[in-house]
Amino acid sequence: MKKHVKEENRVQAEAFRRMNGNELELIGVYAEDFRDIISEFEARFDRIPTADDLLWIESQRQGHDITE
Repeated sequence: MKKHVKEENRVQAEAFRRMNGNELELIGVYAEDFRDIISEFEARFDRIPTADDLLWIESQRQGHDITE
């Protein structure tokens, strides 16, 4: 899993940039969930999710579009 750290960081950074609000505050709210999503996704599909995947899955979990 260590080989994917840079890719995971890039995907998370892209997802945070696409959300509205202060990125530092958003990190505090969503970073743990994003990490869980990445771990579950990688175990299931043997690849890192895209930023779109992260945003869509977390939006489904929250019951609203988290990019708005």
